[in-house]
Amino acid sequence: MNSFFAKQPILDLDGDTYGYELLYRKSTETRSYDGIDGDKSTAGVINSVFFEDNYNKVLHGKMAFLNFTENLLMEKTALLLPKDQVVIEVLETVIASDKILERCAELIESGYLIALDDYVYSYQTAPLLDYCDIVKIDFRIDRDDIEYTASKCREAGKVLLAEKIETNEEAEYAKSLGCTLMQGYYFAQPFIMVGNSYNPMAVTFSQLITALQKKDDTDIDELTQILSRDPFMTAKLLHLVNAIRSDMSSHIGSVKQALVMIGIKKLNDWIYLLGLQSLSPGGPEERVKVALFRAFFCSSISKIICNDPKISDEMYLMGLMSVVVVYHDEETLNEMGLSKSIKEAFMDRKGSYGDVFTLVLNYEQANWNGVDLFVEKYGTDSDTLYRVYMECTNRVDRIFELMI
Repeated sequence: MNSFFAKQPILDLDGDTYGYELLYRKSTETRSYDGIDGDKSTAGVINSVFFEDNYNKVLHGKMAFLNFTENLLMEKTALLLPKDQVVIEVLETVIASDKILERCAELIESGYLIALDDYVYSYQTAPLLDYCDIVKIDFRIDRDDIEYTASKCREAGKVLLAEKIETNEEAEYAKSLGCTLMQGYYFAQPFIMVGNSYNPMAVTFSQLITALQKKDDTDIDELTQILSRDPFMTAKLLHLVNAIRSDMSSHIGSVKQALVMIGIKKLNDWIYLLGLQSLSPGGPEERVKVALFRAFFCSSISKIICNDPKISDEMYLMGLMSVVVVYHDEETLNEMGLSKSIKEAFMDRKGSYGDVFTLVLNYEQANWNGVDLFVEKYGTDSDTLYRVYMECTNRVDRIFELMI
């Protein structure tokens, strides 16, 4: 499926792009905001950019300005995002309560930049000035409010961003008030981006919620088993790990490893965000069935040719992700943090991983000459491979029946 969002550049005084405001859209035909739920709208943008695709392709190293409602701030959703890539835009509807100010302080302490969206200085909004870095002023409002707000923000030493600039005269006026960042139709209209959309299965989400709400210590193996049956949820998880741990030196070889990397607390925060998104109703789609078969088959074959648990887990992940990734898109494969062996298998069919993945495809395509080449190379026999094939097929069918 496709997801959609608008991207509008934010420029500095030299005309260079500082960042992009990312805004929810329902389709490529929509030119203005058409959502009715701010939480879901922002969650949709975050999922599309950071958990479903390679965000570097969208941002090109620039900052992403993201609208945050009170709920998303309180749920600490921002902590799921890379702090060097996002600016948290506190919407004008957010009231400067003690809890909100405390949450903003925590975000600043964690290294995030905070912007106040459509800010107008008043007694009620004044406290927010102490908890932000950037102030966005709407240049469509009353001029007295613009000038008074700008003067208060200059006194507080804040970066001023003029938004909704539509003419050169307005741009010059904004500069005279101390604005060093600009956004508006005069510079560029928002343009629609089309991204991937992985809709996790409702049954996966429900099972995760149940497992996380247990009174006893959460069982990481149980969570691993649940996630390992949903390739789309697993793909989101891999993107999440990469977004949180962009400096990680190790690569991901199993679902369990990814879970350990983010921890149960981050998993809970992530599940909240996913809960705002569309879930695939009813039973799993056919691609899930294909993914499960490939995962089981790859893992089972690995046990025949090398019998190493770590390799078995990696090959399971390889099979599971094979219905989600674009095999030759190295940048996205890197973004997901997949191990070198898995990436080489997808891109070049290299090594034993590549041989096992090729075997799976040969079985699906009834390419028996290809199967014979594998048998000859690894010293196994066709009867054993066929038995494993049928065992995996039957196993998937049993799981599929339980999901429906």
